[in-house]
Amino acid sequence: MILLAFWLAASSAALNDPLAPAFEGKVQCYQPDAARKTCASIGAYEKDADGTIQNTATVLLRPEPRAVMRSRAPVVVKNGAICGVITERDLQAAAFSIDGEPADAANAEALRRAVRPGYAPLLNREVCTAYVPKDQEMTGQVSIDGKRQPALDQRVRWVSPAEGFRVAP
Repeated sequence: MILLAFWLAASSAALNDPLAPAFEGKVQCYQPDAARKTCASIGAYEKDADGTIQNTATVLLRPEPRAVMRSRAPVVVKNGAICGVITERDLQAAAFSIDGEPADAANAEALRRAVRPGYAPLLNREVCTAYVPKDQEMTGQVSIDGKRQPALDQRVRWVSPAEGFRVAP
């Protein structure tokens, strides 16, 4: 589930423009704990000069020592969902940190090797997430190559960076 958050952190209840909150400065918090202000992952979005939407995802890989992966990859809005294709190149470009410090080359490669098996079934496949409002949060409903995958659904909440949410256990 955490691996999908790497790619699918985006949306709002507004079906016509699921990224509207992102372009107002908010980010998505996956698996939010409002009391502790923590997220399993955080997704942010911005547009490149050519209009391509880029998703920057920060994902908790393990709590102790706290290992985090940060990646950037293009996504599109398709039928009200946020969609992207995970590639080996995207995985190779990911950056890693351990307890808040950049991982050295050896540790970064070890973390990359550790997450690769989890990505194998997703590589070069279209992963889409549609968002269904539920109270103050949403449920991110995942599809892979057009087929619903309910076991991969997650709770999601738009938050302002000023609220202090962070990726942590």
